[in-house]
Amino acid sequence: MIVSHIENPKFNYFKLHAEEVISSNYLNDDNQGIYISSLQFETVNRLYNYIVDASFKSKKVLVLDLEFIEHFQANIFDKIIEIRDLGYRLIYINVSKSLIQPLSLKSIENSKNLFNAEEGYDVFYFFAEQKSELYDLNIKSSNIFYNYFKIRLKNYIDEYKKPHVSSFVYLHSYIDLKKFMSIETPFIYYALYRLAIKIKNRWQEELENKPILVGQSLTSTFIVSILSKLLKLDILVFDKIGPITKLYNKLEKHNFENRKYIVVSDLVCLGTEVKITKNLIEFSGGKYLGNVSLAKIETLTRDDLQLDDIDRTISIFSISNKNNVELNYFIYTNLKQLNE
Repeated sequence: MIVSHIENPKFNYFKLHAEEVISSNYLNDDNQGIYISSLQFETVNRLYNYIVDASFKSKKVLVLDLEFIEHFQANIFDKIIEIRDLGYRLIYINVSKSLIQPLSLKSIENSKNLFNAEEGYDVFYFFAEQKSELYDLNIKSSNIFYNYFKIRLKNYIDEYKKPHVSSFVYLHSYIDLKKFMSIETPFIYYALYRLAIKIKNRWQEELENKPILVGQSLTSTFIVSILSKLLKLDILVFDKIGPITKLYNKLEKHNFENRKYIVVSDLVCLGTEVKITKNLIEFSGGKYLGNVSLAKIETLTRDDLQLDDIDRTISIFSISNKNNVELNYFIYTNLKQLNE
């Protein structure tokens, strides 16, 4: 299974570190989580076989994202050349200095390849043409992911037009994340990989003390199980936190004292369920570190939302006033508008 493939009208994108993490944790059972930094031959060979069998043969450009890769196993460059020889032009992004020699980058003379002495190459065109439409592309990993996630999410937003009984607002739309995750499973693995990277960056020091990931619904249980493997953390599942709170995992069976917790959600809208879970953790003697989710709704601007870091939800996709109309997602109340 290839998880990071994103089709763009101009190119096909792959994140090799994400593919290595999948190989390490699910195919080889090495259990290194997201902390692996070496790219193995087996991973690139798996990518080669995928590309040979793929249906995008008319798109002859591959973007290979090398972020977080510091070392190559022997013979990987030969396999990459085999991929190129299938008829593709290669573009590398996020290339560390340590990969310049293994990738034979000095063999390519292209004035568009700008070396950053501290980082390496943000973009490296593995071809020598001085004029190409590819030089005008905005090839940035975060933008590629955001745009693709938005396109895919549109297929799982349906009209709802019912009250949300726990938060006392009307929802015009319903996001069926459970269906999204069941149908788009490979891409969801990649999305959760990106969420794991965000968690690592946010709580790097705290992760050394092994906080516990808390799931609060059936959907978030799938999410928390993947994050647990990627981050090498234990999990605690509350069977149901919702409008009518039912807690089937008895609090007295778990020792919360002097332990830290990160609450994992599928979608955070108005945050009611997160607040309930936070209160349960703190009431039981644990320390709440924060909340993460696959997606969140930003009902206030970030400037207006004066929150401490602990109350900010970390997610890999946000619905805000910049994209909610495009996504046909609205929240409203029974109150009259100011201009009515």
